[in-house]
Amino acid sequence: MNCRTVHLLDLPDEILLIILTKLGPVDVLYSLLNVNKRLDQMARSVDNTKFLNFSMNNVQLDRFCCEILPQIQHNIVELTLEIFSMERILLACEYSNLTAIVLTNFLPDILLLYLTEQLRSFTVGVDSISRSTVDNNNQKILSNLKEFSLTSYKNKNAYDCRILPLLRRMPNLETLTFDLYIEQLTIIDGLHLSEQLLIHMIYLNKFVFHICTISKTSETNYFLTTNDIKNTFLNWKYSSVSCCIDHFSDGYSYCHIYSTPFQMTDFICLSNSFRGQDFSYVTKLSLYDTRPFEHDFFEWLSQACPSLKDLHIANSTPQKNKRQVATVDDKQICSKISYLHLFKLNLNYAHMDYVDQFLCYTNTYLLTFHTLIIQYDKLVTVSNNFTNDAKQINCSQIKQIVFGQLLVLPKDFYDYFPCL
Repeated sequence: MNCRTVHLLDLPDEILLIILTKLGPVDVLYSLLNVNKRLDQMARSVDNTKFLNFSMNNVQLDRFCCEILPQIQHNIVELTLEIFSMERILLACEYSNLTAIVLTNFLPDILLLYLTEQLRSFTVGVDSISRSTVDNNNQKILSNLKEFSLTSYKNKNAYDCRILPLLRRMPNLETLTFDLYIEQLTIIDGLHLSEQLLIHMIYLNKFVFHICTISKTSETNYFLTTNDIKNTFLNWKYSSVSCCIDHFSDGYSYCHIYSTPFQMTDFICLSNSFRGQDFSYVTKLSLYDTRPFEHDFFEWLSQACPSLKDLHIANSTPQKNKRQVATVDDKQICSKISYLHLFKLNLNYAHMDYVDQFLCYTNTYLLTFHTLIIQYDKLVTVSNNFTNDAKQINCSQIKQIVFGQLLVLPKDFYDYFPCL
């Protein structure tokens, strides 16, 4: 039998296109552009160059900015950027058809400072560039945008000084999405959004948002209720809105406003006040309250967040109603909760009752449990020094435990967690 080596170029176009779809457009462009006429044509096709997601090393970035982007800039309609590469990519060419920028993995103060100052500090990889060129190029990019998405968690002083000025430079936006957690004194509500932001966006027709204002409880906001916040959205012309404000005993108020149905994948500081809501898209969730999370709360949560994968519980208040018990034919039947996709659980700042709630198999069934973050002494106590069978069923599948301290672990520990 004759053996023959099949080269990439021996494959028909149909097979090559299938292979290329398995790779990201950025990898295809970097690897195949200008290799030969056939591959070059495939790499620079409109379908392959419309949406580019940049996460690369400096060597790749140099070639993209100097060689690749200027050749395909007219095809690009959306860029996903990280902070370290954003400056060079945005200024590499004019992007005549760019309508959307998605910003990821950034420190909000650094990013927003340099965007709102129009990239005047641009120096990387260029010997000389005039300030007017930088300003005009950046202003053109912001003015042309039709779609913009922004996520920022727990930033201080950035909203008024950075975020609002940035968004006001995008007058032609048609779609705006942001997920913001803001620490400031003034509560952000519907009236504020209309008067301070949306009045500058006359073409906006789709606004998807979640804004949580975190502030120290004061006489000004202590008497604010959820209905007060809802009333600021009476003339709202976009999607329906839900609101919630909590005044916690630790001296802080949390005010959430969000478009419904809720479309974000992350939710921070969800409390007991959200019962009855639907969070179908949420995969990463942080629970916080100074009131107890009871067993029926976690029953609701399993239904409200069916896609939940990563859960963090911060609550030091013990439960009063640990589980529901029903009597059927003189037999006691306990209500067991199922989380079918939960693989990561952080109980570092949770009361012992919540450790028991999730690790005890008779309370909760965890099908894909993988990672546990917890204090060692809590784990020793709840497992009765690694002997409690009711806890071992859920614990037996854990592949990683994070204690936050170096420990010499006993043999019983590894017997109890055989997958570690």
